[in-house]
Amino acid sequence: MSRAFTKEQDDVPEPELVLRPRRKDADTPVPPADRTTAGYGATVVVEGVGPKAQPFTIVDADQTDLAAGRIGIDSPLAEALMGARAGDTVTWHRPAGDRPLRVVSIAYES
Repeated sequence: MSRAFTKEQDDVPEPELVLRPRRKDADTPVPPADRTTAGYGATVVVEGVGPKAQPFTIVDADQTDLAAGRIGIDSPLAEALMGARAGDTVTWHRPAGDRPLRVVSIAYES
């Protein structure tokens, strides 16, 4: 419907987008004790995403940067990788369909 027919709603203010900082008491993920499994903070190299193996680092959702290979811990790709070990095949559940991925390596920063 065009705006010409919504004159009575022109006086209603647009809702504001409010960004709230992370709560200080929010749970902060921690890397797993077993550093041979993929978890928060891991850089996981996988085959099956593109023509060659690609690294992805699992980070907090608010630190996601796909161009830099940083995926949010709550993303479908991170969820597929969590708990995997090098050599495992996992299933990445995507809207475009499931895709099998092979975990090549897992590393954590010192």
